[in-house]
Formats: sequence, structure tokens, C-alpha cells
Amino acid sequence: MSGRTHSRVTGWIRLIVAVYLIAAAVLTLADPQRAVVEQGMPMGAVLPVAGLSFTLGVFLLTGFMSRVCGLVLACLGAWQVASYGLGVVPVLEGLVGVHFMLRGGGAWAMDIYVQKMQERARRRLST
Repeated sequence: MSGRTHSRVTGWIRLIVAVYLIAAAVLTLADPQRAVVEQGMPMGAVLPVAGLSFTLGVFLLTGFMSRVCGLVLACLGAWQVASYGLGVVPVLEGLVGVHFMLRGGGAWAMDIYVQKMQERARRRLST
């Protein structure tokens, strides 16, 4: 696979994860009691995790600060596994977070445009 294809795959993964995080957070915040039962976490943990998930989803949807979001997502997944045991979602969150930390946000990410703008500004300052 070429670099361009890797970037597009990473971009699609980022967008899918972003929509999932936002949808899961909205469902949790809409009915926290049901979320406590389904997720097996206390209310004191469910609401902050939902808020963090929503925030990460919005940042990932825009592709802004994707590597930082990857770090936070990996830490969130690791915390959930350490606190509440193995589960498919926390493990996937951790793995996807590591992927974003290493590869960035991929295609269509705002990070790319911010980086290009900063490079142009640096070139102007050096001349």
C-alpha cells in the first residue's frame, strides 16, 4: 500500500472512531442510569468518560491535534482495562489511540493544513 492509501485508511478510521465516540457519549449522557448498567462502571466514572469521549470525538472529527487525541484515547482505554477489566471497546480504543499517536490523523485532518501553514510562516521568517 502506498503512503497515500495509508493516509486515507487512517483518515477513515479517524472519522469512524470520531462518530462512534460522539454517538456513545450522547447515548450515555441521554440516559446515564442505563449506561451505568450496560458499562458496569459507577456513575462517578461514566459521566466523565462520556464527556471525554465526546470531546475526543469532536477533535478527531475535525482532525485537530490527532496525535494528542490518540495519546488521550490510548490512556483512556488503558485506564478502563486496568480499572474494569478486559473488554473489546477499551482494548480497541487503546490500540486505535496508539495508531493515531504514531501515524497522526491521516487524510483530511486539520493537522496537515496547520503544519503547512506553520512551515510557510517559518520560511517567511527565515528569509
